[in-house]
Amino acid sequence: MKQRLATSAKLTTIVAIAAIVGSTTARAQLPPMGMPLTTTLVIAKPAPDQLFGDKQIITLGVGSKEYKFLLTDAYVDDPGGRIQWPDIWQQVRVYRPNFVMQGPNVSMIENLNPGDMVTVKGMYAPLDRTFEVMFIQPGKGAFEQKKTY
Repeated sequence: MKQRLATSAKLTTIVAIAAIVGSTTARAQLPPMGMPLTTTLVIAKPAPDQLFGDKQIITLGVGSKEYKFLLTDAYVDDPGGRIQWPDIWQQVRVYRPNFVMQGPNVSMIENLNPGDMVTVKGMYAPLDRTFEVMFIQPGKGAFEQKKTY
């Protein structure tokens, strides 16, 4: 009886150690995802025959369609400055589309004409590359030069 209890205690100890080591190891392999980030993209629709050269191209998925745009500017509204646009681009650049767009005004992206530029502000979720559009405004937004008359 005592031998059976001693064997059972050893087995329980081994299982407990394996559970602790296994969960710690698995957690260390997962990258930190964090909360969705408020991100702003300034994009322009290229002409059908336009050569891109060294300009950065971004692909946006809207429904089942994929659209290519020239990325004019992008930034993350992170007050701590811990996460910046290059961090997000490093994560999404290997995927097609780079972002999966959703939200109430996403249809505006589908209807852009070549040469049109818009500012898209939304929440980027790192876990599944979803970009929840909050609003889309024509032009460069805050970066556009003020018109004086």
